[in-house]
Amino acid sequence: MPQDLLVVRHNGVAMTAAWFLAVYAIYVMTLVVRRVRASARDVAIGWWLGGAVTVGTGIWAQSFISMLSRQLPIQVGYLPAVVMAAWLPAVLICAVLIWSVGRVQQPVHKRVMAGFLAALGFGFLTYLNVSAMVLQPEVAWDPRWLLAAFAVILVGNVLASVMLRRELLRQASFISQASVALVLGSAVHLAQLLMLESAEVQAGTVCLSVQQLSGTYLDWLVTLIGAILLMGVQLCTILDTRLRHHHARLESSLQQAQTELEVAAQRDVLTGLLNRQGFEQHLREVIRALDESGEAPAGCLAVMRINLDGFRALVNTYGHALGDKLLHRVAQRLLVLIRNTDAPARGDGEEFLLLLPSMPDQHAVAQLAHRIGLAVSEPCVINGEDLTITCSVGIALYPDSVTAEQLIGHANEAMLAASKAGGGVYCLHEPGMDISGAKQVEMQRDLRYAIQRSELALHFQPKLDAARGGLVGVEALLRWTHPQRGPVSPAEFIPVAERFGLIGELGQWVLNEACRHMRLWLDAGLEIPVAVNMSAHQLREHDLEDRIRETLARHALPADMLILEITESVAMDDIEASLKVFDMLDRIGVKLSIDDFGTGYSSLSYLRRLPARQLKIDRSFVRDLDHSADAQAIVEAVVRLSHALGMTVVAEGVETEGQRQVLAKLACDELQGFLFARPMADSDLRTWMVARTVPMAPIHLLPA
Repeated sequence: MPQDLLVVRHNGVAMTAAWFLAVYAIYVMTLVVRRVRASARDVAIGWWLGGAVTVGTGIWAQSFISMLSRQLPIQVGYLPAVVMAAWLPAVLICAVLIWSVGRVQQPVHKRVMAGFLAALGFGFLTYLNVSAMVLQPEVAWDPRWLLAAFAVILVGNVLASVMLRRELLRQASFISQASVALVLGSAVHLAQLLMLESAEVQAGTVCLSVQQLSGTYLDWLVTLIGAILLMGVQLCTILDTRLRHHHARLESSLQQAQTELEVAAQRDVLTGLLNRQGFEQHLREVIRALDESGEAPAGCLAVMRINLDGFRALVNTYGHALGDKLLHRVAQRLLVLIRNTDAPARGDGEEFLLLLPSMPDQHAVAQLAHRIGLAVSEPCVINGEDLTITCSVGIALYPDSVTAEQLIGHANEAMLAASKAGGGVYCLHEPGMDISGAKQVEMQRDLRYAIQRSELALHFQPKLDAARGGLVGVEALLRWTHPQRGPVSPAEFIPVAERFGLIGELGQWVLNEACRHMRLWLDAGLEIPVAVNMSAHQLREHDLEDRIRETLARHALPADMLILEITESVAMDDIEASLKVFDMLDRIGVKLSIDDFGTGYSSLSYLRRLPARQLKIDRSFVRDLDHSADAQAIVEAVVRLSHALGMTVVAEGVETEGQRQVLAKLACDELQGFLFARPMADSDLRTWMVARTVPMAPIHLLPA
């Protein structure tokens, strides 16, 4: 060391105290930064200003203690005004640091700029502290040490800023906050020491402020004051954090309580299902979501109203306690049948509501209504009483009914129609139902008893071989003769049967009667295959396979004598489901026919996959055959396509000789229509065969 400089001794205890204050001040600063980020604007400004003052005071105390730790071999004192003036840049430095490190998305160049300003501030702070000692001659500054100190504080600030940014993105952790404090606090302390080291005091220097601020325990006093202030701020941050957590827990508890109250207000106490209010709100939300999406709903959306028939009479007989238990039992049965996405509810009194979003189609809704009716009608024992009750189900579909009020109201109209029909059935709402509803209800009531009264019958329309004229089979057609109205057209009573859930029972009756007649004909030596039309409802029945097998076995019939006709539109409505049903029917051995071909929207790729053996050309194409080249071209294409797929072709609606000749020329396999015979009863069919001397043609189905 040069001989003209005073030898400086270092107080290790004071230096350690200064380092501790620097690290502690930065640690408190990280706590303040979190409070600034977590508070509203006005409160955040208060934390920023208060934190800058308190942490700045800690940094000022650390800087002053660092200078006190350097002991000169002369007696020194400090001007109080200059020492206090050094407090202001310390506060400004901390204000800049809190603002800089607290901005998570701040660009790197701004972080560097903040570090540069902090380095200048620390240099000015050190200069003021040194100037508080009025030395003569003045202190000489070594630029090398100043540059080193400047670099240390710049790098430390940028590094600590990056570390704090990562720490702020995670939950508060003492280790991560302490790491930031150690890095930046140590950098601040080291920079202070380097700056003080650059202040060179020449030999023979005297202190002109020796009678000013001084004392043996001055460093301890300043350390104590700075630590107490920092501890006070830390305590405030801890209390604020706890108050915020307590407030958050209280707010969460209140929100949960409010939610539970809202849920309880929308729940039926007896069954645990939604009540009427909750159901209507949920239904409105579903419809609003559909309207906002602007897209058609995936599948079919339906609302059911389920009313327990005769419930009030049971309550009057057995009491309200039993009625409540019965309602609870019915609710449990409903929950077993529905999906997680469905919304069941209890309406008024003995009524239940059910929202069904995304059902496959209308037939699936009808199937569920049928299963609900069966489940409700199962006997149950309550309080020792063996009870059986039925239900009337009304169904409204979206978008036939658009609003929540319309869906619920129309479902109610359909439910009332089902109740007026005698109960124990379901009813689909249709536009104009209030006008024609009474007539349909009356027809439905009569139709329910038509089987018991022997008012139904099968008529058979022959199908002839196009080339040889022989009989190859018949189509079974349902007829109803009402005792007062006389013959009722299928176009009138089939839609009623579909609306009120009777189509399945009618379809089973037709299947059984067709098989019974085939057995009688076989016993008489006549092998006449019979084609039976299958409704969409029947195809959705889960026990369809068992029913067909049982019917064939009961009449001891070979399965290939039964032909099941399925319209093209029904087959292609849900192609994957149809493929499963067709495969199942094919395994039984019955023959499958695609009816009304050309009126739907068949895809050739799907048609190729269906195990059908026969295809029926719709009568609308046959009508113009004898005078339309376009109709002939279409029929020719259908015939070629069918033969290529291994299917025979039946043309229905043949009424003229010209149509017959064109169809024979186009290689159509079978013909059916008024030109040959109208639908007739069994006895008339045998008379027709004898009168026309129609032979039985060999049954020629192309290999599948």
